[in-house]
Amino acid sequence: MFDLVIRNGTIIDGSGKDGFIGDIAVQDESIVGIGRIEEQGIIEIDGTGMIVCPGFIDAHTHSDLSLLERPECSEKITQGVTTEILGNCGFSVAPIAKVPAVQSFRSYSGPVLGYPNREWSWESYSDYLSTVAAAKPAVNFASLIGHGTLRAVVMGFDNRKPTEQELERMAALLDESMQQGALGLSTGLVYVPGTYSDEDELIALARVVVSHGGIYATHLRNQADGLVDSVEETIRVGMQSGVAIHISHHKTVGERNQGLVHQTLSLLDETMEKGIFTSSDMYPYLSGSTTMAALLPAWLLEGGIDRMIERLSDPQIRKRAANDIELGIEGWENRLEVIGFHNVIVNSFQTEANKKFQGLSLKEVAQLRDEAVLECMFNLLIEENGEINVLLKNSTEADLQEVLRHPRTVVGSDGLFSGDTPHPRLYGTFPRVLHRYAAELNALSLTEAIHKMTGLTSEIFHLGKVGFLRSGFRADIVVFDPQEIKDLATFEHPKVFSSGIKHVVVGGKLALQDGSITGVRNGCALIRQSS
Repeated sequence: MFDLVIRNGTIIDGSGKDGFIGDIAVQDESIVGIGRIEEQGIIEIDGTGMIVCPGFIDAHTHSDLSLLERPECSEKITQGVTTEILGNCGFSVAPIAKVPAVQSFRSYSGPVLGYPNREWSWESYSDYLSTVAAAKPAVNFASLIGHGTLRAVVMGFDNRKPTEQELERMAALLDESMQQGALGLSTGLVYVPGTYSDEDELIALARVVVSHGGIYATHLRNQADGLVDSVEETIRVGMQSGVAIHISHHKTVGERNQGLVHQTLSLLDETMEKGIFTSSDMYPYLSGSTTMAALLPAWLLEGGIDRMIERLSDPQIRKRAANDIELGIEGWENRLEVIGFHNVIVNSFQTEANKKFQGLSLKEVAQLRDEAVLECMFNLLIEENGEINVLLKNSTEADLQEVLRHPRTVVGSDGLFSGDTPHPRLYGTFPRVLHRYAAELNALSLTEAIHKMTGLTSEIFHLGKVGFLRSGFRADIVVFDPQEIKDLATFEHPKVFSSGIKHVVVGGKLALQDGSITGVRNGCALIRQSS
């Protein structure tokens, strides 16, 4: 007798092939049979009229701390996610060292990673994996190593090239983490301290990743007017090092840049033809979410958050910062100028006094406080010690659909655990792809959408035996009703579970049964596999 049998569902196996009616048998943590299963299961699930597919893999998350604080992972399990890829945008929580800059890095990354009061009790990547495993999260997890983390540990928030010894130290930390199973290197070149780096530094670190068969995932230096230049920079890193490159949340910022993704996707295709693997991820929303401090000129953050607060308290330096924001700096992604203050929604504060402004635009907050908008922004950053999360109305529907349709684009929520009103993508990304972009708009077929959320992601990040429904693979399975699947989280009410996901199996155990969370937490650490 098998542990679990799912019968008579339409099996879409994650490969991109058409579905077929059949059964799936599970024993222990593995799939042991697909087709017609005669033997009974201890648990039997009727999949008639349902889609049965691999558990969804969230290609871009910032759940590094939430897996410890919220190991039940209800916002992910209820949308069918069974694996999360951590450490994106240059922000990973390992490896670290007990140096003063780490505290500043924690403060700066707080609006992205959430849980600013959480102690980072580990040092190496393997220590971190063991810590998360001990918390028994409901989903599987694997991580990239953040370039910003490496720089903070070795160089702090210094705006300069690393010395030879410092670069060797960063490379050694990365090499050790790759030996311990990390997926690759991530950069956040719009964020400090990553923005202080140059191509030579990135190429040197990418060569470490290549030696282990990993991937280089990057939040580009500029997604606005400099999008094409930034993609070209990434391609040069790939061509010079030989590393596979992955563009995180591949999009345009600002209506005036609409259509540039056609050019950047073509550049990725040309690079593939030259022998360097390229891919992207995207979330199915037009607005993004990040830390307000990332909207500042990078020089304001040299030395870390405390130095930023000191500078913003100086009237003359404020004047210089305001001038840079109004006029721009060559090569800098001046997102405030591109999208406007009315498209910056302040959605997370630490202090009770300012929480009344949550959900308002920066322009509206300034009016209520009777302050000029930049003065308001600077004052808020001081009052909140830099820890403010914002929603940014960035993209256009045409560009979003073009990126999603590209054959090497996968789905990543980029969900942030930021305060009381997070971006709804934290709760709704995967059902939204299936409902809006597959069923309603026909931008993708159902099999294409599932492939982009399962098997393709597994192959890009070398996750091994997840992402496909195959005998011998880990039994991570989703059963959903194609007529009911829908995201219900909105910007006004973001913490609402999606509908239509009926059953979720993680490692052979039901984490969601008949639409209800079971409390079973059977996730595990995934180690990079050989390509």
